[in-house]
Amino acid sequence: MDYKLVAFDLDGTLLNSQGQILAQNKDAIKKLQQQGIKILLVTGRHHTAVIPYYVELGLTTPIICCNGTYVYDVQNDEVLAANPLSQQQAQQIYDTATKHHCHLLMYSRNAMNYAELNPHMEKFLKWVASCPESVRPLVRKVESIQTIIDHDKPIWKCVISTQNKEIMNQVVAELPIEQFSCEWSWVDRVDIANAGNTKGARLLEVLKQWNIAPQQVIAFGDNHNDTSMLTAVGLGVAMGNAEEEVKRQAKLTTTSNDEPGIAQVLAEHFKH
Repeated sequence: MDYKLVAFDLDGTLLNSQGQILAQNKDAIKKLQQQGIKILLVTGRHHTAVIPYYVELGLTTPIICCNGTYVYDVQNDEVLAANPLSQQQAQQIYDTATKHHCHLLMYSRNAMNYAELNPHMEKFLKWVASCPESVRPLVRKVESIQTIIDHDKPIWKCVISTQNKEIMNQVVAELPIEQFSCEWSWVDRVDIANAGNTKGARLLEVLKQWNIAPQQVIAFGDNHNDTSMLTAVGLGVAMGNAEEEVKRQAKLTTTSNDEPGIAQVLAEHFKH
């Protein structure tokens, strides 16, 4: 197959367990760029939390952010396509998370907003502080998430988390499936976006604009929010650290994100 584009999830996939891109994988991506192969980051992250890696890889393509909620043009600070939450939806998520005492992280136009620290946020803030100031993600501690709902639009998505998985399931059950897209992005985290937003759906839109057939795409992922992308393309590759259900949905499984399995797969499918 004459592949023209490679799509990467970040966390648990292109990033190793230390939040770094392995040198072998980075070199493999640079070789593809030199051949004119498009590299696309398709992530659950906010664009400001992608840019440090985007710059590191020397990319020029847009980023698919927040599990397909929007497509972001880094060069022009422009949103090319989007399906954000309405104010009413954001309010419903906030009220439901508050009722069940879940931690809530809310992604607005240019920032990630939280009112209380939890272990995930503490770890994330350490990474943010380690980023060069020119590409440092914007994470804001606010007095109340309500102020974001009232004054900061658009709202891309929310992340709820708690150690009790049963509580998480209750929150998801209370958010109507016809209104909300709820995808597990980690064992104790659920991403909540507007209905219809998935990595796969948004990737297919972008491919159509670029006149690239889905069969001409390789995609790498590791979690449930990646399966829509892995099943939409010609070659969906699950990481060795992926959950078993994700591996079953993929056409191929490579090594874990702490090993250069991505580079090995790319070497096999781009011989020239």
